[in-house]
Amino acid sequence: MFKIFSNKDKLLELLLRISQTKIINFFFQILESILFLYYKRKFKKEISSKFFIYFQLFCNTKISALYRRRKHEILSEKLDSTAEIDKKVSEISNKSYVKLFNLETSEVKSTIDYFYKQKIYTSHVPKDLAYKNELISVDEFLNTNSLNYGSFDISTSLNSDAINKVCSKNEIWEIARKYLNTNNVKIYSINTMLTKKSSKKNYVVNLHVDFDSASMLTFFIYWTDVEKNNGATRVLPGSHLYLHDRKLAGYVYEPLTKYLDDKSGSVFALDTWALHSGNPNIIKPRLVTWIRFSSMPAQTYYLNRNYLYKKDLNKINNAKKI
Repeated sequence: MFKIFSNKDKLLELLLRISQTKIINFFFQILESILFLYYKRKFKKEISSKFFIYFQLFCNTKISALYRRRKHEILSEKLDSTAEIDKKVSEISNKSYVKLFNLETSEVKSTIDYFYKQKIYTSHVPKDLAYKNELISVDEFLNTNSLNYGSFDISTSLNSDAINKVCSKNEIWEIARKYLNTNNVKIYSINTMLTKKSSKKNYVVNLHVDFDSASMLTFFIYWTDVEKNNGATRVLPGSHLYLHDRKLAGYVYEPLTKYLDDKSGSVFALDTWALHSGNPNIIKPRLVTWIRFSSMPAQTYYLNRNYLYKKDLNKINNAKKI
């Protein structure tokens, strides 16, 4: 027991899991409702207290949505409409996503070849204890009908030269810093996923929101061609600014959403506080890497046990620190 509490990351993981129980979660909902009224009065000021930075880990969406709306207003005031990076940041801020650039065909091919030689976990999250996982060959994964989402751990992803290159790219970091309105940003998750047609349906193909942290941005790389009927990620543009009702997804009609279809090697930035989903329509196996940035502690860093790869993440984060 002492070892658990002597490790800050394990302690936060334990506290987050406890906070998700019904009684504790109900308490946090009441506390958040009270604090929401306080922060709402301070809306014209930036919400940045140390208390908020840690409390947002345990709350639902109200205060975090308020924080994000204020950040959107700040960006609207300070971004330069003539600067290329600022244009891309503005596009994310207004419609939730932006296409950034394309990788070289040779990089894409070598990356696919690399991952197909690795072992893969049998869920979309490698280390989260909430998911049953086996570590198997990619061939076995592709030939097992009941499996639809597989994933590679952070260390395996970072052993890819192309992923390392994207994670270290100045443009990526500049966009993350500008969008999150601070120089104090870090990569807290790198998840490479392989999806395929299956008899099983994963919940991530339903519209949902990632409440990892109040201040987060995701970059993802398509290693394979995708389109509406073949694995393209779906998003409701602009919905990252909503004050979310968890029933909202049930009222969103297909024509309102956008499929981010593109060729292999394309790189996007996406604010996953927007309603988004995976795609159950897959013709050929889809390989994609999601790289997540945050300026605050993030739930999935602890719940997905990404802290097990802290050394790998720190190597990149420390190299890009300002």
